[in-house]
Amino acid sequence: MAITLSPQDYATAFRILAATARHPELLRKLLEERIVPRLPPRPSLLDVGSGSGMVVERLAPLFGSITLLEPNPSQIAGFQHEKAKIFIEPLERYPLGEQYDVVLCSHVMYHVPLPSWGAFIDRLLAFVRPGGYCLILMAAARGPTYDLCRDFTDTQLFSHQVVEAVRQKQLPHEVVPLLCGFSTKTYEEMYTLCRFFVFEGSYTAEQIAAMSQDEVRKIDEKIRAHAERCRSADGLYRLWQDEDLVILPKPA
Repeated sequence: MAITLSPQDYATAFRILAATARHPELLRKLLEERIVPRLPPRPSLLDVGSGSGMVVERLAPLFGSITLLEPNPSQIAGFQHEKAKIFIEPLERYPLGEQYDVVLCSHVMYHVPLPSWGAFIDRLLAFVRPGGYCLILMAAARGPTYDLCRDFTDTQLFSHQVVEAVRQKQLPHEVVPLLCGFSTKTYEEMYTLCRFFVFEGSYTAEQIAAMSQDEVRKIDEKIRAHAERCRSADGLYRLWQDEDLVILPKPA
């Protein structure tokens, strides 16, 4: 029994995330109602760690110009938008200079070492114009996706750690809870998505390689049980994910 994800599994997981994730639409609604009315006409957006560009695609009508930073060229390959400039760079190497009305960092900080979070937040804020906003979106330590992850590890990073880092810096902020999630038509698709979340966030390659067949079997059984619990009354499979949007205003 293999514990690794095949290229086909990754493709399935990324397809489900791109097609069914609710947070891009929720972000757009929140920005449209609460943030953009406070900004100058045709505001600018910097999306840090933009992935496939699916979030920017939903937000684009609200902005006059958009800049995307994505260090993985295969993630952003094929994305085009008339308002967008794309840089294949991580935030750490993107030169300071231009500032933006909104700097968005959506589901990125899991990949930043926790001791570096303070400096990372400082750098995000350095790109925000006075009077603008930095938005950090993370999964929250509650709800079904959290329960799935906690069933395998207690070392994953969640939004409350962002809030703690912001509080330590004594930065003004607001936390807005969002109920997001993903859906699939079949059990096998949901099983693949659950495996993706578990293996991407819970184990290192070394830990996986050291597992016995019995340990692998028990992990697989637990993942299958989580996937089965995602079945809804209408026959679809839904994995709800609680998220928190941390809003950091930059004084004018």
